[in-house]
Amino acid sequence: MSDDPTAPGAHPVQIPARIHAVGPGWRQLLEHLHEQICAEFPGYRLLDLKEKLGGLRVHVDRPTGSGDALRALVSSAEAESERTCEFCGAPGRIRARDDWPGGWRKAVCGTCHTAWSAHRIMIVCGVVRERG
Repeated sequence: MSDDPTAPGAHPVQIPARIHAVGPGWRQLLEHLHEQICAEFPGYRLLDLKEKLGGLRVHVDRPTGSGDALRALVSSAEAESERTCEFCGAPGRIRARDDWPGGWRKAVCGTCHTAWSAHRIMIVCGVVRERG
């Protein structure tokens, strides 16, 4: 069997296979999005999943006949990510590290923002790492 995900008979890459690409605080949001997409488009194919400018970015191959329904599900999850701490999943907002206007942006709650700004926590391979 080929390692090419686009080869005939290959299983499509879906959200669970790439959930580690972002912080654990968004895991529940992504699991819910996967369930919603599978209910309508079970064979969907994930093209990209990442954090960018503080929010979640999900790109899927739009199946024929999906219309705006698939885009609406993804857009809703992306908007929710901007209000959810990527570290812990608590309510948050997009902020820059140290509140510096030109700084790295991430959706964080107040507690995680303090730790992130002090360089005490970071995300590595989808896991929050604490520095001593």
